[in-house]
Amino acid sequence: MKKIAIFLAVLMVISSLALCACDQPGVKPAGKTSGGEKNTQGTDQTTAQPKSSEENKDLFYGYEKLPALDSVDGFELKVYSRGKESGYNAWLTVDLVAEELLDEPINDAVYTRNEILKDKYGFTIVDVPSPKDQAVQAMAEIKAGGEAFDLIIADGEKSAALGEGGYLLNLYEVPYLQLEAPWWDPHAAPNLSIGGKLYFTTGDLSISANDATWITAFNKQVQEEHNVEDLYKLVKENKWTIDKVDEITKSISSDLNDDGRFDNKDIYGYVYEPFNGYALFYSLGCSIITKDENDYPSLSVFSTESQSIFETIRQISDDDANYYQGWSGDCTSIIKDNRALLTSTTMFTVRANYRKWEQDFGILPMPKLAADQNYVDVVSTATCGSLYSIPTSSEDRVETVGYCLEALARESKETLREAYYDVALTGVLFRDNDSSEMLDIILANRYFDLAIIYNWGDWYKYFYNLWQTKASNFSSTYDSKKDMTEKAIQTTIDKYIENN
Repeated sequence: MKKIAIFLAVLMVISSLALCACDQPGVKPAGKTSGGEKNTQGTDQTTAQPKSSEENKDLFYGYEKLPALDSVDGFELKVYSRGKESGYNAWLTVDLVAEELLDEPINDAVYTRNEILKDKYGFTIVDVPSPKDQAVQAMAEIKAGGEAFDLIIADGEKSAALGEGGYLLNLYEVPYLQLEAPWWDPHAAPNLSIGGKLYFTTGDLSISANDATWITAFNKQVQEEHNVEDLYKLVKENKWTIDKVDEITKSISSDLNDDGRFDNKDIYGYVYEPFNGYALFYSLGCSIITKDENDYPSLSVFSTESQSIFETIRQISDDDANYYQGWSGDCTSIIKDNRALLTSTTMFTVRANYRKWEQDFGILPMPKLAADQNYVDVVSTATCGSLYSIPTSSEDRVETVGYCLEALARESKETLREAYYDVALTGVLFRDNDSSEMLDIILANRYFDLAIIYNWGDWYKYFYNLWQTKASNFSSTYDSKKDMTEKAIQTTIDKYIENN
């Protein structure tokens, strides 16, 4: 308990000094505008939520504290997680339970949070690791009306299958959940709901969706060797655009071994993974779908502007002499060997690999098209980032489960969130204050995409495979996919409507 007290004291000091990214007000990302239309709304990086107990001991970040609930005392909250047998590999659930303090930020924050939940509210968390075919197994258990688990942690695809199939509760109707509060992600609920129904979301209770956020990283040694201008300053001055990226990239790339061809042994301004084409489509101001006034999605992928942006992405994908595209391990090796300045990847790759390196690096948001747009960083939630949901089999105890889920999210704010952002990342991983500020900008402008989660019309795979389909045409592709995509979207909408 002495270790716990010391750990909490450290977190409280860090919390008082650091800007809370999750306290940023929600901003409508460029990906939410229609058909590639530019979003000119600026991002307010200065507004913060009230401090928890510092300003009012009866409030927690401006919200009333949870009242006592008799049914919670002694309750075991069983959570169906992404276990070792589920095949998730890097995306296993690592932020749910911890057996002891290990002097490791994430583990110790989880341990501390769970001790608080037990002492303050009276319930404990039980990890129920899933086998393979998590959604199929969950459906069978829910159909049987069993009580094997109260909550589900799954990726976007499996969460979507459960939600569309009527196996999940509408979180907007669950007692005690305050989804507009700062411990819940401000972008997840509005991005992931359909027709006013929200079946899955995320927040400070999980590091996985943060890990799945797509960002730009850069090697400071390469920056210095090539006299590249201040990249942080470009972001702050709204000059971190795709044209600037292209200019910098072409000033660095070269055939290092003079063999007359470009491969993973050369020097590049920019190396990236296949998901980059999809992430750029959003960061440059486009989207596959938008929502109407009733919260229903519709196809918006094609317009004059989105066609122009696609051609920009196409040029990058086809430019093998300046841009290198490969899988994560390949790109990571190139930038580690100081043979690339920029790379686009997930925060997980940065957190899992870059922190071990001797050379300095930094992070940036994905580039935008023009200065008057927001920065937008899409979250890879199809098979990577985790989402939380409540199965319909928990309906008879939904008040207790909802209370526990809300408490879990609340108490993660000053434990798990602080460990992830301030200790594991800004205090250990990043070696300058500017990268911390970049992380704030990234997390204040994220986008969760229903189109990738439900894979309507296979658009995700289309952008993902651009490097292997150099002859593809955006206009003709749209013509061939339009009816199929609209039908798939409508099918999902119909199923949501059926799920009363």
